[in-house]
Amino acid sequence: MNLHPISTLFIRTFKFSNLSFIQASFLNYYGKVLTLAGLEKITVINQGQLSHYVTVRRKPGKKTVEKIEQNLHQFTDELKEVGFR
Repeated sequence: MNLHPISTLFIRTFKFSNLSFIQASFLNYYGKVLTLAGLEKITVINQGQLSHYVTVRRKPGKKTVEKIEQNLHQFTDELKEVGFR
């Protein structure tokens, strides 16, 4: 998986398993699977703000990064509980 070149502009990273995503790259990569509207519901961050992070118009602050990370982890924990019969 190649990270978007924009990723070099960021220092803070999200860490998932052995993968490390730069914030904009994370949102850009998963934006192909989840819409910004969907990510807004998961992260509780306005999709306009998320768009600014993807396009690097703005960088999220430390508290925002922690909020996004916490909500994404909560969402993935919920997905782990899904079972089909």
